[in-house]
Amino acid sequence: MSAVYTTGEQLVSVQEMIGAIESLFCRMDAVDKQCGSEFPLFSPGNSNAWTVSQGGSWAGGFWSACWWLRAKVTDSVRDQRRASEIAQQLVAKTTVDSGYRSLIFWYGAALGALWFRDALAQQLTQQSLIAITHSFDPKLNCFPLGTAMGGGKRGNQVVTIDSFASMVQLLGNSEQSLHRFMVQRHTETMLAACYRDSGAVHATAHFDGRGFEPVGQAGQWSRGQAWAMLGLSRSAALWGEPYVTLARNACEYWITSRPDPLAPNRLDESSPGYDPSASVIAALAMLSLANIVPDGESLRLFSHRQVSAVMRSHYFTILQADMNSMMDQGDRNSAIFWGCCYKTDSKVEELVESAWGSFFLMAVLCALTGSVEPGYC
Repeated sequence: MSAVYTTGEQLVSVQEMIGAIESLFCRMDAVDKQCGSEFPLFSPGNSNAWTVSQGGSWAGGFWSACWWLRAKVTDSVRDQRRASEIAQQLVAKTTVDSGYRSLIFWYGAALGALWFRDALAQQLTQQSLIAITHSFDPKLNCFPLGTAMGGGKRGNQVVTIDSFASMVQLLGNSEQSLHRFMVQRHTETMLAACYRDSGAVHATAHFDGRGFEPVGQAGQWSRGQAWAMLGLSRSAALWGEPYVTLARNACEYWITSRPDPLAPNRLDESSPGYDPSASVIAALAMLSLANIVPDGESLRLFSHRQVSAVMRSHYFTILQADMNSMMDQGDRNSAIFWGCCYKTDSKVEELVESAWGSFFLMAVLCALTGSVEPGYC
């Protein structure tokens, strides 16, 4: 597998990153106009052919998060209002039996509560906290995946890495000590089942009646490893050691196992090709950890290198204004990040544009340029 980027170690400048942020914000207007009141889920490649959802599935919160982030940068009341409108559409997800609710409501509501003290976002955050804590299983000592959103019949005996970071953020920042206690127990259970001394992390573990058994080989799935790094960096910020060391080890495993800044989807190439979104999430995790360790500059540099590779690759496409008149964006350019490896159906995995991928790319660019703190994205 050969790389499709050419950085020559030339890192993108702050000016280039600011331009990319503005272009991604412009793209949001086009997607919003195209999808209307429905949630954009994914668009294959740079086709601009969106599959939408009325409820947003597990990714709905990221569409609201895109607008919360944009409002944070632009200080626009209009952007904040749009974020709040989208968040209100997520209310029905509070009662869904799924650990992915933490993904939905940390990004979809809690960011608005933290950044803007938005009343509706605060209310929705509290509703989601109450609902999620009711799903804590004291026997398993964790928040299981649940049966909805793909969890299946045995979902209540499964833990998964995807929602690790958002669970830590959502409950770890709660004012209630019980919530913080539960999520730290969840973290300990997750790490005991999935974390290996090398820093590699299994993406999933199943409870077999005696304990959790991990699935597959640790660290093989790049986005799973990146999710773990993000969760560990959040745990390190909240609780210090041993999570700082665990997070550092997970980042070092990433650096040694994935020297190419564009991460493969899987190390064993059972699913060949790249997953640039994994590099973006890993970069955000490294930036978060860099802020709490004394020798964080190397992590910042590696993060900057990964983001530069993504922006130099063809997975980040700038649509020139004169080629994009159908999007009615005046003389502004918009940008598509279509580097998210995603199962578009049960048998097909392909690279797509997605709300979650765009959010994480915008978030890491905003963190690198100093517009936001990386530990809150």
